[in-house]
Amino acid sequence: MTGLQSTKKLDLTWLSEQIESLSQPGLIAFYDHVEIAEVVGTPKGGRPLNVFTVAVLSETAGDRHLDSNPTFNGRIRIDGFKDWSFGVARTYRPLSAITKALKAFQESGVWQLTGKPLKVGALQPQAASFVPMNGSFDVPANRLLKNNFWAGSHLLRLADPSKAELLPFIDDARRLQDLSSQIFPLLPIEMAGMSDFLGDIVFQLPVLLLNANMFASGDGTDVAIKVNWKEGATPRQLRAVARTRWDNMLVDTAFSPEFMDETTLPVDRTRNPVETEIFDAQSGLLLAASAETVALRTIDIRINPIRPEPRLFTYRDASGNPTSGRLQVMASFHSVVGDVDEGAARRWHSQRRHLDEVRRLEATKEFVQYLPTPGAVTSRQRALDDVRHLIQVHGEHGVDLWDPYLSAEDLLQTLFWSPYANSKLRGITGRERPPAACGGPNPNSFEIEQKAVLAQNAGNLEGLKLEYRCRNGPEGWAFHDRFLIFPKASSGPIAWSLGTSVNSLGSAHHVLQKVGNAALISGAFDDLWAALDRPQHLIWRSW
Repeated sequence: MTGLQSTKKLDLTWLSEQIESLSQPGLIAFYDHVEIAEVVGTPKGGRPLNVFTVAVLSETAGDRHLDSNPTFNGRIRIDGFKDWSFGVARTYRPLSAITKALKAFQESGVWQLTGKPLKVGALQPQAASFVPMNGSFDVPANRLLKNNFWAGSHLLRLADPSKAELLPFIDDARRLQDLSSQIFPLLPIEMAGMSDFLGDIVFQLPVLLLNANMFASGDGTDVAIKVNWKEGATPRQLRAVARTRWDNMLVDTAFSPEFMDETTLPVDRTRNPVETEIFDAQSGLLLAASAETVALRTIDIRINPIRPEPRLFTYRDASGNPTSGRLQVMASFHSVVGDVDEGAARRWHSQRRHLDEVRRLEATKEFVQYLPTPGAVTSRQRALDDVRHLIQVHGEHGVDLWDPYLSAEDLLQTLFWSPYANSKLRGITGRERPPAACGGPNPNSFEIEQKAVLAQNAGNLEGLKLEYRCRNGPEGWAFHDRFLIFPKASSGPIAWSLGTSVNSLGSAHHVLQKVGNAALISGAFDDLWAALDRPQHLIWRSW
């Protein structure tokens, strides 16, 4: 990838005009330079590649050398990027460098905002946005911006739609977490969890002309706004709006008259989070905003005083040796201060949401309990049908099955039901057979049995791309949990805990449950799969 826009000429005129318009002196700030931070990755002998760039328009350049070369820090190595190094390049440039860089990029496809060319993807401009400071709920984009604590920032973005050379970060979230933790001391941003910004270039235009404080009155029935203008700024007429929502309904709004320094909006926020914006009264330009913020109505107090007498007992340590245990025991006192009465409407609403959530979890198979009666086969069939349903819904680009008791018969009951031709299907077993340990007198008997079952029952293998491995020797590690993993789902890896082995699905009480750390589980499966990439670990493959 060269950064050339070969398929369609890119029009960056709108983006350039937006930046020039917002950076007019005294409009939202008095910018006089741009501070550029680039997270770059460099393959051995290759050109530096943009991993993420944030360009912050800033004030008071002072005696900074605005045309100096970027300073580079870090020689970071990341698994999955063989012979690559990562780091941070930082520099300061005059405002005019932005217009020049956008024009040059449009004409030649070469990106060099810092004066040094940087390899980028087929960047596309995105709609302008405004990023408020965090409220009671975080605004994710603030993880990537500089000091967005006060009024907020206008954000303009060039996005890399394919992220072709950065896909290893998306394939295994642990790599992005590793990069983020190593980059943070050099550049205080949090890239982990923000994979959709990989390869992008963002321009942050913070509103520095004023500082807006938006807070609730003592009883929470209105929102007070106080604006402090920056020294040297010309105060101008403003308008403000506030709203609260409940159950996706707009329940209260207020729009202020024109003001310069302070106003009050009669919005009841005693039970619902409030959002507030401040606009230039004449132009309608957004100058400040707050994310959803909840009024503090109750305080949950928990006190755990330590009892004078410890608990004494004896237990066996990890090596099996008797050891004396001593534990400080605490009492527990809990009280709630404030208004705890939610009202009948909210109590019934909470119950409805709970019932809706139960139905949703059942429909999506995110949480399913199996309560079989002795000797019944219907529960097992239901459990197998649920697993097959998940494979059909999520398995278009691959399925991994991880089970210490996984057998050929289990594969015929599950992965063979993937309807997608040549979808990559992988299974790992621990060679265990209930109730005895695997292998028996002949250490190869397990593999022989599995191959025989598949030779007899696998059929014509039409469109089937399945590989079945075991841990046979010192490589890899023992495992216990059972997971159904979809490593290439559209939104990233997703996984379900089976709660029991495939051979006993639906036969005893267990829970099929979607897990929240799927990327880490998928990464661990990949690690074990790679560790078992030797002939003695292969039981069977369909090709």
